[in-house]
Amino acid sequence: MKKSTFVFVALTSLLAAQEFIGIIKPIADVELSMPIDGKIAKIAKKEGASVSQGETILALEDRLQQLDTQRREIIYHDRSQLNSALKSQKLLQSLLDSTKKLYERTKAVSRDELRTLEMKYYSLEGEIEAKQENEKKEKVEYEMAKALLEQYHLKSPIDGVITKIELQEGEWAKTGVAIVQVVNPTICYLDINIEEKYIDNIKLNDSFSFNVKTRNVDMNKKGKVTFISPIADSASGLVRIKIEFENSDQKITPGLSATINIDFASKSRVDE
Repeated sequence: MKKSTFVFVALTSLLAAQEFIGIIKPIADVELSMPIDGKIAKIAKKEGASVSQGETILALEDRLQQLDTQRREIIYHDRSQLNSALKSQKLLQSLLDSTKKLYERTKAVSRDELRTLEMKYYSLEGEIEAKQENEKKEKVEYEMAKALLEQYHLKSPIDGVITKIELQEGEWAKTGVAIVQVVNPTICYLDINIEEKYIDNIKLNDSFSFNVKTRNVDMNKKGKVTFISPIADSASGLVRIKIEFENSDQKITPGLSATINIDFASKSRVDE
């Protein structure tokens, strides 16, 4: 029978310590899925690799979406019609001003000719406003296409290590189905359940010094209480708490069971 590995956390005690059973967990453990269906075209990072926040782990086939994004970008940046209309407006404005002066001073042009010219100007002005509004719509459509293209890339939301990739290149990824797991083991916490009668002796930000022992590790650690559940489990009457501690050298493996001996008399409060 395979022997289970346990982590023993012992606090130096002047009084009898209370023993609790819990699990060592990483502070950040996320399972990632795609927001859209698609075939995996490339896996940029392998299992066990370190990954930075925002770095691409894998990408779906996105050729068609790339082309659509390029098309919308060209449409958005094409200002030829608007520029032409603005130039025409400038010339028509100059002609209209001259015609008004001529009409007012010499009556060399008729009132109907002036009105016709004014109507052309206002019509062109309306066309320019419509083109400017359309340009705003084209910008939004281009931004939407870029945002959709981003959904073809699965990026890590945290700094960490990739612990699981369920699919391979060429396989189909389904929307909402977890296919990648990323963990940050550099900060961990002890997830334990204690009897309600001890809760009054534990406050948020209380600090505990303890020793963590495994087959290959024996080190002192200092943890801070970061969570105390406001409710007790209805079946067991136990209250869940978290004691967070630093694990930058990654010598302590998350997922291990832990027997935790807490001497409430030895705790100390740390500043928030």
